[in-house]
Amino acid sequence: MINRLLRIFTPPIFADEEKTRVSQFIIHFSWVAIGILLLLLISRFWMFSDATIIPSLTFIGIILLLLIVQYLVRLGYVYAASIFVIHSLWGSLTYLAWRADGLRDLAVIAYFIVIILCSLLLGWRSALIVTMTSVLAIWYFAILEKQGLRILHVDEPISYARDITGIIVLVGALIYLLVTGWSRTLQSAKIELQERLRTEEKLQKQADYLKALNETALGLLNRTELRPLLESILTRACDLIGTEHGLIELVLPDGSALRQELGHGLLAKYEGTLTLKNEGVTGCVWNSGEPLIVQDYPNWSRGLPDFINAGFNSVLGVPLKVGSTVIGVLSVSFVEKERILTREQIDFMERFAALAALAIDNTRLYEQSQNEIHERRLAEVALRASEEKFRKIFHASPVAIIITSLEDGRVIEANDAYWKLTGLDPQASVGRTVFELDLWESMDKRSHFVEKIRSARSIYDPDYQFITKSKDIRSTLAFYELVNLGNDVSVLSMFYDITEQKNARESMQTSEARMRAILASIPDMIFEVSKDGTFLDFMASSEITPLMAPSKFLGRNIKELFPPTIAEQTMFALERALATGQLHAFEYGMPPGEEVQFFEARVSASSPESAIIMVRDISQRKWIETEREKLIKELEDTNGELERFTYTVSHDLKSPLITIKGFLGFLEQDAASGNIVRLKSDVRRIADATDKMQLLLNDLLELSRIGRVLNPNQQIDFEELVRETVELLYGRLHEKEIRVRIQGDLPSVHGDRQRLSEVLQNLIDNAAKFMGDQPKPRIEIGQNGQQDNMPIFFVRDNGIGIDLTHLDRIFGLFNKLDMASDGTGIGLTLVKRIVEVHGGRIWVESEIGIGSTFFFTLPTRPES
Repeated sequence: MINRLLRIFTPPIFADEEKTRVSQFIIHFSWVAIGILLLLLISRFWMFSDATIIPSLTFIGIILLLLIVQYLVRLGYVYAASIFVIHSLWGSLTYLAWRADGLRDLAVIAYFIVIILCSLLLGWRSALIVTMTSVLAIWYFAILEKQGLRILHVDEPISYARDITGIIVLVGALIYLLVTGWSRTLQSAKIELQERLRTEEKLQKQADYLKALNETALGLLNRTELRPLLESILTRACDLIGTEHGLIELVLPDGSALRQELGHGLLAKYEGTLTLKNEGVTGCVWNSGEPLIVQDYPNWSRGLPDFINAGFNSVLGVPLKVGSTVIGVLSVSFVEKERILTREQIDFMERFAALAALAIDNTRLYEQSQNEIHERRLAEVALRASEEKFRKIFHASPVAIIITSLEDGRVIEANDAYWKLTGLDPQASVGRTVFELDLWESMDKRSHFVEKIRSARSIYDPDYQFITKSKDIRSTLAFYELVNLGNDVSVLSMFYDITEQKNARESMQTSEARMRAILASIPDMIFEVSKDGTFLDFMASSEITPLMAPSKFLGRNIKELFPPTIAEQTMFALERALATGQLHAFEYGMPPGEEVQFFEARVSASSPESAIIMVRDISQRKWIETEREKLIKELEDTNGELERFTYTVSHDLKSPLITIKGFLGFLEQDAASGNIVRLKSDVRRIADATDKMQLLLNDLLELSRIGRVLNPNQQIDFEELVRETVELLYGRLHEKEIRVRIQGDLPSVHGDRQRLSEVLQNLIDNAAKFMGDQPKPRIEIGQNGQQDNMPIFFVRDNGIGIDLTHLDRIFGLFNKLDMASDGTGIGLTLVKRIVEVHGGRIWVESEIGIGSTFFFTLPTRPES
């Protein structure tokens, strides 16, 4: 119910704003008027004062008219309702004044309400008509009253005050509605004006943008160089957006990344940097092909640290597209936090970027075309220069050149060298065929040549015998090539006379063969080295094989290939030879430290920057020299030993002889005296002396055989040999209860098995013989270390030991430290002799009361 009542009092709303305003005014005025009229009617009936039926009926009629007006307004007939309400109100007021007091009636005063209402609803023209009509009505009533046609009637004060109050209230309401309407109208006008101003500003801005786009388009399309064009694009974009920070990045030709070609403001320092797809704003724009705006760049998930640190707040990136292809990205930025990019700016940048992309593509095409034109001009210049150069070379070349037609062999052109080689006259030869000039033996050969060059396009003959006009034969290098001269196919023939070179080459080859034969007979390796020691050339020797292939040392330095000592020797000799110009020679052994092969190097300067080194193998000479020195040493040792031997033999053999001679005198006395017992004793002594002499002579004979009478050398299991020797001496060892310990895994040796067994027998027997009163006698045989690449063997006992003062004497001939012991004192001499014959060495270490250890070395393989 309340909603329905509200809808009755609520004015209708139409699409036309003016129509809605008028309808609202009419509805509001009519309801106010109806309310006032109802109050007047109620007061008239309540007061019962001079109430007449005519005013009341008139008021009721006006109320009905106002309700009809409201109905018409709600139906949308606003203008018709306006006319109807003005005419009906004016007519009702005039009728009321006519029936009541005429000029004195308050209805006349209500004309002002109708006039004001008319001016508001129908305009000033209708208000002027209503005003003039009201004035006429007033004068009409005045004339009637003047002529006495109307009786003057004065209302009671209460009634008059009541009607005046109603009129005043209605006028006040009308004024209120009028003021309110004007206020709303002014407010609407103000809002409309503001909106219009904003629209005009927007339009002006759009006009400025369009003007800028137009000017930019004209300016950009007239640019023909890329760098100034990019500068103009970026400057214009920054100016129109109102920022000084912007950049342009273009896609690299291979499409791998964006490269910043230009930057303004804080972005200028990043020129030349590369951006991949989906990196930062430009990378995302490149990947998507769509504009991207970031209003809060520091908090953007894909923000680049350098740009965040630079303080950028708002960033806009738009693609530079040609068709559907992105060729680059244009970006502008704000560092001010209060500034953001608007939709209009984004739209403008899109349109601007489209123009810029076209301009950039146009400039690129222009640059490409200019480059092509420039290259074509350069090619034309080069071609003309080449043609001129070819012509000069053609005529000045020492190579004989002739151009002939392919089909009939007609001479088109030839150079001076050709005419000189053939002896033909150029004036009489050009234009004639090769058959007319007798340059081919037969047409069949020429036809075969034409077929061959047609299929191969070019022919090379390294040994063409050219026959001149005078029938001389010249050796030439011949080259034939098919060439196009206009629409004709021709043959370009070139002949290089190598007759003199060929003769010189043959002479040189003969001389070189002779020289190589001479050098091949030299047993030396020959090297050519530079001043800094680099191998330049090599000539092999028939007798010496280099340590490595020539390809491995040519071009390398002596210091890289030889040990430091040999390299220093060589470099010193090289420097001296280059400095003095004299021959310098030196010897060296290989490998260093072992010296199994010896060489002699002779260094001689061949130029100020190089020298010849001749290397000869002198290993045989060195071996001979070494063997000679060894033989001399052995001879000296043998002579010394012979002197000692002679002295010792003469001394030791003299003792038995003296004994025999002395006891022979005793035998004569014993025989004379008949003392048989003494005689037998003397005979026994003489026999002992002869046995001792026999033993001495046998040992001396054995000693002399060592080194002369040799058994075949063989590889010997030394551990097995030791065990065999211990088994042979089992009796003496068992007798003295000596424990023998033999070390396992003894190395094998190379030598005379019988002689080495004698060495072990003597050493073990001596150890057992001089064991003394040792309660736990022990002999140990083994190997400990190496010396001169030979294992060191030892025989160790815990016997009485040897005084240090006698260590040097024990290996001497007939030297016995214990004269009471059995033996001749030659055993250790035999041992020393056998070890030395095998190339080894023997020595002893001993301590009194502790024992002795005999050390000796033996070879493990045959001597090389």
